[in-house]
Amino acid sequence: MHKIELSKRMKMNADLIPEGCALADIGCDHGYVCIELAKKNWCRKIIAMDVNKGPLAIAGKNISQANLQDKIMCRISDGLQELEPDEVNTILIAGMGGMLVSRILQAKPDVVAGLDTLVLQAQSDWRTLRETIWKLGFLIETECVCEEAGKYYLAIRAVRGKEDVPYTEEECTYGRLLPKQKNELHRQYLSQEFQKWEKVIVSLRKHETEEAEKRRVELLSEQNAIRWILKQYYGG
Repeated sequence: MHKIELSKRMKMNADLIPEGCALADIGCDHGYVCIELAKKNWCRKIIAMDVNKGPLAIAGKNISQANLQDKIMCRISDGLQELEPDEVNTILIAGMGGMLVSRILQAKPDVVAGLDTLVLQAQSDWRTLRETIWKLGFLIETECVCEEAGKYYLAIRAVRGKEDVPYTEEECTYGRLLPKQKNELHRQYLSQEFQKWEKVIVSLRKHETEEAEKRRVELLSEQNAIRWILKQYYGG
């Protein structure tokens, strides 16, 4: 087996896993994060799970070649469906859209009820995901961001509890903890998002339809939220 080097995104996710936990990696793909954690004896239990047989078979092969089959269990599963209540206390879900992550979390309330920690790295729909996290009885403890090949990735760790101060509408979408830290990578991410929406808005102006106008108004609202975060936390 070739030496596994985690990408910046995968390392960010791995670094959010609490030491000594019982972990299920939902959508483990080729199992690299599980292997890295097992090599460090970071978790007392690891279950690598994926809905697709192909990636899970590759993960199993990688795990065997690393001689870690006694530390990592592979299991085919659609989301949390094949987890038993209290089997793990931490889950990692990475590389999916926020809407899908939300559906996965809400589909197995008996399993989620036994969890202490959620490590989530969504590709989109962070507002929906944050609202789901709060609905399930968690608070956001940590936010992280990394940049790789010109793309920004965000991740959070949520633990049991309730937010002392409710998030504003803008913070629901773009976060609070990274802006509070005046994180430069996060500021760059916000700027990139603003420019991305600007290009779409310009394109939508060419289409005089009700749907185009509705989308344009939505994106203008997104830009206003970014302006608020930048002004509130980054000074402009």
